[in-house]
Amino acid sequence: MEEKDLTIKREGLANFYIHTIDNSLIPSKAMNVFYNKKMVINRDITNLAINAYNELYNPDSIIIVDSMAASGIGSIRLLKECKNIKKIYINDINPTAVELIEKNIKLNKLDNTKIQIEISRKDANFLFSEIAQVNFFNLNKKIEKPDVIIIDPFGTPNHYIHSAFKAIKKVNGLLCITATDTTVLFGIKPKACLRKYMSKPLHNEYCKEIGARILLYFISRMANINNLGIHPILTFYSNHFIRVFALTFKKKERIVKYIRKYGYIIHCRKCGFRTISKNTFFDISQKCPQCNFKQGLDYAGPLWLGKLHDIKFVEDLIISNNIFKFEMKKRINKLLNLALSENLMPISYYNIHRLSEEIKLPFIPKVESIIKKIKERGYKVSRTHFDFLSIKTNMEIELIKNILLDLQKKRNLNKSVR
Repeated sequence: MEEKDLTIKREGLANFYIHTIDNSLIPSKAMNVFYNKKMVINRDITNLAINAYNELYNPDSIIIVDSMAASGIGSIRLLKECKNIKKIYINDINPTAVELIEKNIKLNKLDNTKIQIEISRKDANFLFSEIAQVNFFNLNKKIEKPDVIIIDPFGTPNHYIHSAFKAIKKVNGLLCITATDTTVLFGIKPKACLRKYMSKPLHNEYCKEIGARILLYFISRMANINNLGIHPILTFYSNHFIRVFALTFKKKERIVKYIRKYGYIIHCRKCGFRTISKNTFFDISQKCPQCNFKQGLDYAGPLWLGKLHDIKFVEDLIISNNIFKFEMKKRINKLLNLALSENLMPISYYNIHRLSEEIKLPFIPKVESIIKKIKERGYKVSRTHFDFLSIKTNMEIELIKNILLDLQKKRNLNKSVR
């Protein structure tokens, strides 16, 4: 690998090489070393999250495992933009990636840093197992487990989560997990979702939230198998990927309490009615309670019914984001503020374009106007980061449709007055 075959790029505070031949390619496994410019928002938020984690949950120096580092840009940005890092494992199974990581470390003058940097070429599961074994066979020595494990695969993360729980710190360890197999989680490939995540998806207008909750359920179940639980502190969707940040805990009473957050979403394919069920025996063969349509009910699950975000954590991210000069600063602020406002809302959301089309409105009302009307009637409502054209509310769908029709009448009246 010669420098004439490489191109230097910049992201955050880091410079890094990528293969020149990869620079014009659509991100795929065909690249010499994988790099996706669209994932910069993922890396930005990850750095904000790890700094906030260090401040709120783990004030000591931290150990990080970047298990699928590719070019190493994520790890290098962590080293340059995050504080209090004691050690970082930078790993990738691709030998070309490992060679590129070493070049990028030198490019950023990190080869002489006081931080311990361990670069390896291993399967992520093998690396996690090695870390777990070192702790197991050195019970008499104080071997520190990783505080943070980052899992960023091309596709599903399901192969790696079980072994990650064996390696990570048992209390307040931070898991940062990405899933890019959204066609599976969003119900376009329902059989694959059953096979990979042991959950039935639904492909409907709020499938992005369903997919995120299925992923959280799967992560939580893998934690339970390892006598652990997880507390989600941020879960978001962007650019065809889902990112989960979750803390570990090990109290059995709390694990049992969190298991009660598993359940199902019941959805009517005809009228759009939706509700949640914490019971496995919900009879979906019955009539829809809203439109009385027979055999109209479908379901998604099991999935996570609890909160997706921790308010204090998200508030800290917003403050930090205003300090950092990230390229995606405005977009991150929008996403995080929407996460705050949606966190206390019911599960699912309503797409305004879809509802307007369903009731044959000749125009699409402004979301702000709809939110105002819903609040005037005493209901809770917010926008959602999952879909900028949708709202979350505890108002029933038929009442939302009535508001849309009222806005249409008001618009027609204003036109006739003119």
